[in-house]
Amino acid sequence: MVTSLNAARQFLIKIVFILISTMTPFMANAFQGDGQLFNDLNMAGRSAYAKEHSKLLPEGLPIFLITDKVTLINGRKLGERPYTPPLYNQLKSIAHLSLGIAAAGLFAQETPNDPSWRASLADMRTKAISAKTRLDSSAFNAAQKQRQVQLIDLSVAYIDRALANQSFDPAALKAYALTTAPLLLANTTDAANAQLEALDEAVKDLAKHISPEAWGRSMAIITGPKTAREGNLQSQYFLFAFGEKATGQRVQYMENIFDEDQALSVLQTILTDRKIGGLFFNDPSRMERDLLSDAATAELLRRFDRLGPVPDPFR
Repeated sequence: MVTSLNAARQFLIKIVFILISTMTPFMANAFQGDGQLFNDLNMAGRSAYAKEHSKLLPEGLPIFLITDKVTLINGRKLGERPYTPPLYNQLKSIAHLSLGIAAAGLFAQETPNDPSWRASLADMRTKAISAKTRLDSSAFNAAQKQRQVQLIDLSVAYIDRALANQSFDPAALKAYALTTAPLLLANTTDAANAQLEALDEAVKDLAKHISPEAWGRSMAIITGPKTAREGNLQSQYFLFAFGEKATGQRVQYMENIFDEDQALSVLQTILTDRKIGGLFFNDPSRMERDLLSDAATAELLRRFDRLGPVPDPFR
């Protein structure tokens, strides 16, 4: 009797294994089919989003696009104006001499076995002396010209001392930086004033193409590198011009974007997401945060014991 039961049990086990081996490919194929179905559904939703995103920017929403020029777009391009005067470039170029010297000095300090900083200093010395001979034909006024002479002379003198030494002297670099800092700040003040004057003139000239009412709902898109975002001159200008308190609504700074088409594409994403955020959450800015952000914060507070003890309602 026991032998018969064991035989029957073994027979059933074999049947189960056969069924499992037969069903496994089917189950895998079914799973893969479901995966494709979900992927297709995802792509259908994204395709609908892309279609809305790809529409032309509507007329009635004037856009001031700031790259190396100011461009006004209101359904179509209405005009563009440069806004960087020669004085701005010349002031920054000579200011960058000091910053370049500092960078070469830091390189020498941090990589003492690499002598290439000497070649960098020598190259800047040659170019600084050449620039000094062209100051009379520059856009500088008398006071600005005298400041550039002083900055170049201090820089060349520092370079000569640094190259004459056998090793790099960090204290000498610090003394040079502190001495030239007021001259750098004076150059940046004049450069900011020159560019703001040109930017204001360009924007006001372009704004003649739109009504005062349209100006009241216009946006500004500023493109530029990440490290210049805080206090960016162009962003500040439009914040003051529009009466905005902070970037993010009518003023958008787009990090590491310099191409006009790419900037407009990002703007279209922002506008589309604002419509969707308003539909679902009555909050146009909601989609500018990760949709998982609130849930993630709540779960992480729980997971890392940041919620504190649960109070006992009966005590």
